[in-house]
Amino acid sequence: MNYHFTTNGIKISKVRHESLFEMKQEHYHSYVEFYYLLSGNRKFFLNNKVYHIQSGDLMAIPKGEIHRTTYYSEGVHERIALCITDAAIDRLLQDIEKDIFQECFIKRKLTIPLNRRGYLEELFEKLLMECHMWESGVGDDLSAALCQRYCDEILLFIIRCQRYEKNATHKKTIFDTERIENSLQESTISTEMENVALYMSNHFRETITLKKMAARSCMSESYFSKRFKQETGFGFKEYLNEIRIRNACTLLLTTHKSITEIASECGFMDSNYFGDAFKKKKNVSPRQYRTINNIV
Repeated sequence: MNYHFTTNGIKISKVRHESLFEMKQEHYHSYVEFYYLLSGNRKFFLNNKVYHIQSGDLMAIPKGEIHRTTYYSEGVHERIALCITDAAIDRLLQDIEKDIFQECFIKRKLTIPLNRRGYLEELFEKLLMECHMWESGVGDDLSAALCQRYCDEILLFIIRCQRYEKNATHKKTIFDTERIENSLQESTISTEMENVALYMSNHFRETITLKKMAARSCMSESYFSKRFKQETGFGFKEYLNEIRIRNACTLLLTTHKSITEIASECGFMDSNYFGDAFKKKKNVSPRQYRTINNIV
């Protein structure tokens, strides 16, 4: 069964996907997201790093960070995604300091202790049920408040787990040892492509070509392209355009520079190509995007 509901700035979904599923499009949000894997294995690309995640792992995704999930191996997987807007977070910030809330993101990948997973998963189920009741019109006048309370409790739980993960030493079980070994192996395999992604993020204003990046990695263009896709879930050009358009959005909303200037500053040598790529991604032209957001 799938759920996908929104209330008071809180969106939560529970989805089971079949073998070899991958997100069709990379994305980033104007809200935070927490992705919890109930079962299976996934490869998760976030903020220029590749993570191998297994059941019991939670990914903490701040606003504005490009991410995509893809398959790590054959087999079904089930996940929960909780998305929270600033409005919902602000209600929690009445009780805790903003710096404390930011502890949610100390580590992007957080392994929930085995003996605490049941507690977290029960909270997710309660939130799913209340959101379902609220959105389907069968909830009562307490449903919205309960959604907020369950969301707050999940966030506080994540903060507490981040603190324990940072400070505590745990007695490793066989399962934990295997997890560490798999993580180290995955890190070795993915480091090369992570370095490429980081270079692209830092040098997107420059001329970056597949040929150039393949040569930097001492690979043929076809092999480099295949490896980049396998490790990050992105096509090479797809990822480069995503970085450039994300930065163009920031300039459109925070400066009065012309469209041509912004295109050039973000690495697009042709302003017409920039306009086409932007509209394909955002469904509006750069000028319309600026106007819609009240920037003149």
